[in-house]
Amino acid sequence: MSSASRRLVALVRAPAAILLATLRRMRAAAWLTGVAMLAMVVASAVTVTVPLYAEAAGLRVMRAEIARQEEQAGRSPFALLFRYIGSWNAPLEWERVEPADRLLDAAGVRALELPVQTLGRSMRTGQMRMFGEGGIYGTEFVSSVTVGFLSGLDPQVDVFDGASPRPAAALTAPVEVMITRGFADRYGINLGDRFRVVAPGRSPAAFSVEVVGIWRARNAADPAWFLKLDSFDDVLLVHEASFTGPLAAALTGEVDQAVWFVRLNGDSLTAASVDGLLGRLTGLSARASSLVPGLRLEQSPQEALDRYRGEAGALATQLFIFSAPVIGLILYFVGMIADVLVQRRRGEIALLKSRGIASSRIVAMYLVEWSLLGGAALWLGPPLGVWFATLLGQVRSFLVLGAERDDLLVALSWSSQQWAVLAIVVTIAVGLLPVWRATRRTLADEQRDAARVRTNPLWPVWLVLELVLLALATYGWYQLQQTGGLQLGGADPLANPLLLFVPVLACLAGGLLSLRLMPWLFELLARLATLPGWIAPMLALRNLSRQPDAYRGPLLLLVLTLGLSAYTASMAATMDDALALAARYQVGAAAQLFETGERPTAPTRPGQPGQPPTDAADDGPRFVFVPVQEHLDVPGITAVTRVGSYQGNALGGGSRQRIQVIGIDRSQFPTVNPLFQPAWADGQPLGALMNQLGATPSAALVSRDLLGAGLKVGDTLPLLVTMFGEQQQINVRVSAALDLWPGLYPQDGPFVITNLDYLFDSMGSRFPYDVWIDRDERVPIAEIEAGVRARGFSLVGVLDRAGIIAAEQARPQRQGLFGLLSIGFITCGVLTIVGFLVTGAVSARRRSIEFGMLRAMGFGGGGVLVALALEQVLLVLLGLGVGTAIGLLVATVIVPLLQVGVGPHPGTPATPARVAWQEIQLIYVVFGATLTVTLGVLALNAARLRIFQAVKLGDAN
Repeated sequence: MSSASRRLVALVRAPAAILLATLRRMRAAAWLTGVAMLAMVVASAVTVTVPLYAEAAGLRVMRAEIARQEEQAGRSPFALLFRYIGSWNAPLEWERVEPADRLLDAAGVRALELPVQTLGRSMRTGQMRMFGEGGIYGTEFVSSVTVGFLSGLDPQVDVFDGASPRPAAALTAPVEVMITRGFADRYGINLGDRFRVVAPGRSPAAFSVEVVGIWRARNAADPAWFLKLDSFDDVLLVHEASFTGPLAAALTGEVDQAVWFVRLNGDSLTAASVDGLLGRLTGLSARASSLVPGLRLEQSPQEALDRYRGEAGALATQLFIFSAPVIGLILYFVGMIADVLVQRRRGEIALLKSRGIASSRIVAMYLVEWSLLGGAALWLGPPLGVWFATLLGQVRSFLVLGAERDDLLVALSWSSQQWAVLAIVVTIAVGLLPVWRATRRTLADEQRDAARVRTNPLWPVWLVLELVLLALATYGWYQLQQTGGLQLGGADPLANPLLLFVPVLACLAGGLLSLRLMPWLFELLARLATLPGWIAPMLALRNLSRQPDAYRGPLLLLVLTLGLSAYTASMAATMDDALALAARYQVGAAAQLFETGERPTAPTRPGQPGQPPTDAADDGPRFVFVPVQEHLDVPGITAVTRVGSYQGNALGGGSRQRIQVIGIDRSQFPTVNPLFQPAWADGQPLGALMNQLGATPSAALVSRDLLGAGLKVGDTLPLLVTMFGEQQQINVRVSAALDLWPGLYPQDGPFVITNLDYLFDSMGSRFPYDVWIDRDERVPIAEIEAGVRARGFSLVGVLDRAGIIAAEQARPQRQGLFGLLSIGFITCGVLTIVGFLVTGAVSARRRSIEFGMLRAMGFGGGGVLVALALEQVLLVLLGLGVGTAIGLLVATVIVPLLQVGVGPHPGTPATPARVAWQEIQLIYVVFGATLTVTLGVLALNAARLRIFQAVKLGDAN
């Protein structure tokens, strides 16, 4: 074998040997390797969930906005409009335009890879003169016209008289044309009329046309109409073949305006395809402009897509900030498992170092191992992240899923995969840190440490760091108090990082400080256990007090997970309460129906001599209403009342003060509004207030800020009320003062509540009012709207409480936050349980000789199992207690600052903080069940290791 061949074999053999040795090491610690891979899979899945959800949620919002714009404006922004205007550039020959027409008519549109709903084309000439050619016009000038064609809109064109033009082979015979109905009516043109069209210029071309059809739009509001219909009033539409054939040959610069319209269907668009679509749009526009200089892309979805990318990027950044604590806990778990792996191989690493192996080569060996795990995690993590992102689209609150939303299209993109790769790289780096620390130690260091209890010389530094974390959390809480809570002057509170970072810092500082005190607590309990001679508890407590590093990792995970979960559950419960209360307050009932009365019409009658005729309706009501009780005939409506909202001025003290005047039906109002709180009216319930309105027709409930300047309860308050242009002074008697009233906000100014019928009697007529209803929420609000309209009510709008709540719960910022926190709790909870299993198994394996010695001394096997179980029980119970206590303390301090909600003034009315005891109890049940499973697994593992048997003494390694 030549030297080159030997070098090649050596070059191949070395990596193969490293790979084989790595696989053997992984097999020797298969269960630890599997746990490490689980952590990496979870890390990549959680990391990739954020961009996946942000892209999908942004796409959902964009599609909803596009649908709304198309419904309101009649044109979808998800469309392309190419236009060439000859007056801005120069008229073109058809041969010059034809290449661009072929591109935009077929190949270029197909390259966009989206379904096409409409593909319309329109070209026309410049202005020409049209003269009569016999008949009633003779040879006189009729009008200036243009000649053009329109293709792709045949289903939208209604040829109600005549037929569509046929192609012309030559100009020797009249060219068949079609005109609009408005053009025909304006000039009295009929089918069969012929005209002479003369082009401009020194040697103008002329040709004859014959009107063979009159057309109109089937639906003028159809989004397929890319040009205004009145722009076709002076256009003589010919067959496309006539325009591109004989007319193009006879005319010069016949294309004065060319328009291509492509209406795309974006239902199949996914987040992964947005970047590709933007690139294809840019390429299509550039190619079209190169074929016809001056051809402009006037409308495209590029702006909407760019806005979507910006919003998705901002949402992803915000969610990444909020997911940082979850990702940090996962990385901490990775480091903990890596440290356990290195602890098992510390002697091997020290031996390699003692034999002269370079630290870099040892790290490289472990790099191969972690890279193999990372490759597997990169294959398994992103699909799990897709499932996580889909779950996020169904989240209503913390650990609460709502109805499935099938409009959240989650798809893996390369940008999302990059985040997964980054997560794997970071986890590999975290996993290699214990290896790098271990390579700094030799075999002599290991044997020396085995002979004495290890102490951490940096404990003062860690103590200072823990105190700094506590100080930062305190400062964050102080800032929240100074800024008035998380509302921040109307900004979105869910975008405030302090919402989560202050609790995280507080839980982390509290957890670290509590862990520092736990060894002393265990030592105290161990000494107390020696008094009655409890051997098993004493052994468990002694071990916990002397080796805190063995349980520090999983216990800190448990404390942080429980602390953040208790805070998050209370935060979510309070925010849910705030949302429900704010929506109920804003609407005042289950729904508001905005209705208008009908103005009556009546014949006019002659007036007095010298006076104009008068309308007979002037003596009657200005508006006519269907009886409000007929709303109850609509399926789904269970109660109904009238509520009128009008403008007015309070006249008192020689000045005017602008107010809101609300008229209610005091007998029916309580049936639709169970929200009213007596605290808003000095302890008076709603029934008592309604009785006051019933006792005196002119009685009124006024906002407290109207009282003063000599006005008090029982006084008469003059009002100048305005209703639909009519003004009238009305006197009301103040019967009670209010702080709040459903649907009204003190920030908007003072208000007066009085009897609606009293207002109408004082005004001399009835005026439009709103209708508040209570309804069965199982009946969709759309069906109720249709039923109300079907019974003759003039309904112009609806404000639905359930719709407001559903829209807020589906808002990406809120849904993403609670979804990530829910997934973070589940994943961190699973990792915490796995961490306790790992540390328990490692502790049992490490102490097998100790237990063997105890068995040889007469200690029973049951006592060994009790000692092991007691360690786990004490750790879990202590972690549950400390974590819950820290979480509740943080919730008690932070949650009252969460005065958020919906409506014009979020935070009105104020929502009391609520501790989510039900969710916390569920967490206890889950961890209690998992503790039972953990103890069972530890018992099986102890039996497999045969630690109940006496063994010979020897080196623990």
